[in-house]
Amino acid sequence: MKTNRLLLFLALTLLTLALSACGGTSSAATWPGLAADANAAYLTNGSTVHAVRLSDGDELWSFPEKPGAKLIFYSNPVFTSDGQILIGSSGSDHTLFRLDPDTGKETWSFSDARDHWVASPLVVGDMVYAPNSDGTLYVFDMSIQGDDKLAWTVEIGKKFWAQPVSDGENLYLTSLDKSLYVANLQTREAREITVLGGAIPGSPALGNGQLYIGSFDAAMVGIDSANGTVAWTAPVESWIWGGPLFVDGTLYFGDLDGNFYALDAATGEVIDSFKPDGVILATPIFLNGQIIFVSEDGSVYSLTPGENPKSMEKLGGKLYTTPVAADNKLLVAPFQGDYLLVALDANGKEEWHYPMTQK
Repeated sequence: MKTNRLLLFLALTLLTLALSACGGTSSAATWPGLAADANAAYLTNGSTVHAVRLSDGDELWSFPEKPGAKLIFYSNPVFTSDGQILIGSSGSDHTLFRLDPDTGKETWSFSDARDHWVASPLVVGDMVYAPNSDGTLYVFDMSIQGDDKLAWTVEIGKKFWAQPVSDGENLYLTSLDKSLYVANLQTREAREITVLGGAIPGSPALGNGQLYIGSFDAAMVGIDSANGTVAWTAPVESWIWGGPLFVDGTLYFGDLDGNFYALDAATGEVIDSFKPDGVILATPIFLNGQIIFVSEDGSVYSLTPGENPKSMEKLGGKLYTTPVAADNKLLVAPFQGDYLLVALDANGKEEWHYPMTQK
């Protein structure tokens, strides 16, 4: 029953994001995005981007000064090579913004995309690779002086929701049409190399010359990044929303039935599996030798490889956003909870929450 309710929620989320391109609403209809640097956490929540000081949870600024229905922010912010913040709107205003992390002021923007931004851009040096829902990969060179930083584009024609990955030679993009695309960074051409059995909303992981991709086909797949050949397919119990985490030859990820897996990345063999409470959407992170993951029921877990996961904390609200580690803290962004952001210490105990007062 819980999985059916979640699938209904995800379907409504897809519809909400589709409709947002035609007018939208300023309320937060899906889970927040999160990123952090050494000074602050940056939280996207509907019509607003919040900067929250890491030391005490105090708000430093919010963007824009006057939120409205045309701008909606859901994806994770990313940082340029000089520490500026990039965030795109999923609203009817399809603008990609660059913000000053100290002030929250706009320092550059691009408004020529034809659809909303769901996938976070990938930043490699001065280059920004930004797939849009209009099916175009927009590539910006941030070293170019002036406002026109668009270096080149590739028209692929598919819905891109996941941040791409790169091996330095190629860029790999997954789409909702079940396909994996590779864009050569020298020739600036893209081609489809693999079609999977289900939509791919999460980012792939890259390691040991292979791409690892989970999909709505209820399977994790290992793919040779050079030629697109499927090396192995590992069926799981339910759909996979988030991408896997690759650590020391092992893949870690969860599914929508609440199962959490450790797979041998070379063979796809299941090393271990667990079923803690709650559906798992977010990609895990690796922190201080631990695998950290969260579940829909508000639980934060730590896993030492080879052992059973341990519950660190249970928060109010649903956890769909990947946690972020910064300033010796673990940052967690609940959806529909009492607070928008909670900072935990190394033992999982709360240090502060934002906003200071309960919603």
